[in-house]
Amino acid sequence: MVIDWLGHSCFKVTLKNGTRILLDPYDDRTGYTPHTVEADIVTISHNHGDHNDLSHVTGRYTVVNTPGVHDFGELTIEGFPTWHDKEQGAKRGGNICFMLSVKGMRVCHMGDIGEIPSADIMARLKGSDILMIPVGGRYTIDAHEALEICEALEPNIIIPMHFRTAATSIEIAPLSDFLEAAGREYDVSHLGKCSINIDKATLKKRTRIVVMEYL
Repeated sequence: MVIDWLGHSCFKVTLKNGTRILLDPYDDRTGYTPHTVEADIVTISHNHGDHNDLSHVTGRYTVVNTPGVHDFGELTIEGFPTWHDKEQGAKRGGNICFMLSVKGMRVCHMGDIGEIPSADIMARLKGSDILMIPVGGRYTIDAHEALEICEALEPNIIIPMHFRTAATSIEIAPLSDFLEAAGREYDVSHLGKCSINIDKATLKKRTRIVVMEYL
């Protein structure tokens, strides 16, 4: 599969069979310029404008925005209900973590999770091959909470998201806070680009943080 980071918490995942899944598309209030993307499936973790904007999405796509199992042939998408804050949604409402499973690969996108999930949810997300996790704090978990989740879930690849860059106007922490918190616990790969081509055969033995660049 090919994973493209489009900025903020938005990714496009293209499977080998050509299926295109767009995760959490944002509006222009983020400071990022929204990409016009043709998709077959769009997942939305929650209904905030920086995660649910469909105005730049084209094609005959299906929206997945509810918990539960959603089958698309060889692809299964399962949504797990969590909270956008530490007060069971009292401040910012709910959030859905989505697990994409295809041909033995498991890709987890944690949306705007604002809490350490329950033990049950953690157990069901454990062992993801790829974990897309917010690290910027304020509206989500912060760097140290993200690291705690990573240590519990033991993914093969950690892709940080929802952090401050030169492109965004959102007041959240920069990626450096998360990398500093991780210290030497994980290898760090700086791709120098916004795309990665990955499958089971190319996964490495050690967990690593993969840093994508917004271009």
